[in-house]
Amino acid sequence: MRALVLGGGGPVGASWEAALLLTLGADGLSAIEADVVLGTSAGSIVGAWLTMRPEGLAVLPDRMRERAAWHADRAANGRGDRETLTRLMTKKSEAGTPSMPAIARAAVEAEPPLSAGEAEEMWKRGSPEGAWPRNLMMAAVDVGTGEAHAWSAGDDIPLAVGIACSTAAPGVAPAVEMAGAVWVDGGVRSATNADLIVDADDRPRDPLHSRGKVLIVACRPTEDLAREQSILTEHGFDVRVLVSDPYYRTPTDLLDPHFVDAATEAGAKQGR
Repeated sequence: MRALVLGGGGPVGASWEAALLLTLGADGLSAIEADVVLGTSAGSIVGAWLTMRPEGLAVLPDRMRERAAWHADRAANGRGDRETLTRLMTKKSEAGTPSMPAIARAAVEAEPPLSAGEAEEMWKRGSPEGAWPRNLMMAAVDVGTGEAHAWSAGDDIPLAVGIACSTAAPGVAPAVEMAGAVWVDGGVRSATNADLIVDADDRPRDPLHSRGKVLIVACRPTEDLAREQSILTEHGFDVRVLVSDPYYRTPTDLLDPHFVDAATEAGAKQGR
């Protein structure tokens, strides 16, 4: 089994991932051939384009610039809470403060969730057209249970709805109500959710051989990375982690359209 894990990082992080993968593809590393491509938040967008229209990675930063402008417009109109995003992305909280799932629930109460139809319409332009690829998965979190789910072709939902669920960062983008639950960004659990790969591989484990290779591409360093790498290694996977070089200053910069060019340049350079 060969798996590619694409982490979250807002529109700016998606631009870095797109440039990185485009450069690696030009030099012969075809990530599209992975048996599983698991995306969280920004990684779900990049994963969709990679598996469906890899040539579209070249123009994805421009689409992400539009998405970043959408975030800026929401902030200018008093919608959302970027302080919540900072807490989500840093996972830093003082004793006695609410957990990440609790923060997600509070964000849902502050802004009503979208219906599946509204979510599909919102992400229609940012999504590639076509059927959900067999190897693509997108991580999102059920607000009610706090559990993560990796949406895939087997769930029979529109691709744009899967992206909307996976990118619904509390305080930044509205949650999505679907299948009897309310869904938010997979980053509520982890920026990468790489350990979900264990459940994606249903083959019996052979202790004498590796279960396969996993490449984790992370837009930013997190404490979850070491834990997830350890879990995958314990289950017999050969794991490599690629974390971005610095190209931003604060978590909210990952929503700023002015950082898209810097992220694209950094991704291409790191890919080379």
